[in-house]
Amino acid sequence: MKIYTTVFLFLFVLFVSNSYSQYNSPESVTYDSTGKRYLISNTSSSKIVQRDLAGNVTDFVTVGGSIHGVTVHNNKVFVCNGTRVRGYDLTTAVEVFNVLLTGSSFLNDLAIDNSGIAYVTDFTAKRIYKLNTNTSDFWIYIANTTNTPNGIYIDTPRNRLLICCWGASAPVKGVNLSDSSITNLITTPYSNCDGISVDRFNYVYFSTWGIQSIVRYDINFSGEPLVIASSLSNPADIYINNIAPFEDTLAIPNAGNSTVTFIRLMYPTGINKINNTVPGSFELSQNYPNPFNPVTKIRFDITSDVKRQMSDVRLSVYDALGKEITTLVNEKISAGSYEVEFNGNNLPSGVYFYKIMSGSFIEVKKMTLLK
Repeated sequence: MKIYTTVFLFLFVLFVSNSYSQYNSPESVTYDSTGKRYLISNTSSSKIVQRDLAGNVTDFVTVGGSIHGVTVHNNKVFVCNGTRVRGYDLTTAVEVFNVLLTGSSFLNDLAIDNSGIAYVTDFTAKRIYKLNTNTSDFWIYIANTTNTPNGIYIDTPRNRLLICCWGASAPVKGVNLSDSSITNLITTPYSNCDGISVDRFNYVYFSTWGIQSIVRYDINFSGEPLVIASSLSNPADIYINNIAPFEDTLAIPNAGNSTVTFIRLMYPTGINKINNTVPGSFELSQNYPNPFNPVTKIRFDITSDVKRQMSDVRLSVYDALGKEITTLVNEKISAGSYEVEFNGNNLPSGVYFYKIMSGSFIEVKKMTLLK
């Protein structure tokens, strides 16, 4: 089975001084496409703040109490506020929605479908509430999730909810929206998972306080997990923005150090991961066939001191004079064995070299193109 890697174009971090009080234990992030701004809830200040296209952060509204999950729907921003869900007009910041979910304990995250139905996690009561934002009617949708539910995402193409959970060996659960049946999609090796989101290529991302990272799975949870961002600080309710000019941007609120991290994501390349077993050492194999005309394959092994962590890998091809012809790989990938194809259709016959670099590991091999 082919498992593809992910390329990251760049990573930039917004460190915000506490003297400006821009973020204060940020918990959840969403995006207002009309106002062209991010909206971030802050648990310590009880404020929703707004970040514009230029990176300026200002107050949007003071909610009061401890606030958590935020999402935008129908020209309103909705926020979990203790046992209530509140909504604020995006233009005026006036409160226009306020519903007490009787019987709830700690409303933590919410997601709203296109019809205005909100699904809300109750962290303490281990419940999922269903709330009609058009009528304010609500009811208990899942009475007992068994594990502590945290982040929630509506996976519309598969007609399900995705829920990541708090605690040790935290599972990701799926809720079938047709019959409300709940299943364990995977029991992860990570603890204290907080936020969850899905990108446009159907990869699932969630934050974990256990290793202070963002982890990615394929949509079926069948492949090896990848750690795509680490050294975070209590990463909370993440959000993937696919709206211009922020296409494919992963926003990560760091509750532990009052910053927000933004990562621009790039997507699958044609590298074939042929073995998930972590090799004992780095190795670059001889291409095959060799000589070749015009296509050959290059295999390499990437190891790691920490399984599932990712390494920067660059694999390039050079002519006999040392001029770089092409770069076949330039990305972060997890430990394992890989194979990549090189096509010399537009090159003359001759001797070529290919070089791999990953950290301190560098190796060069020769190959011959015969036409």
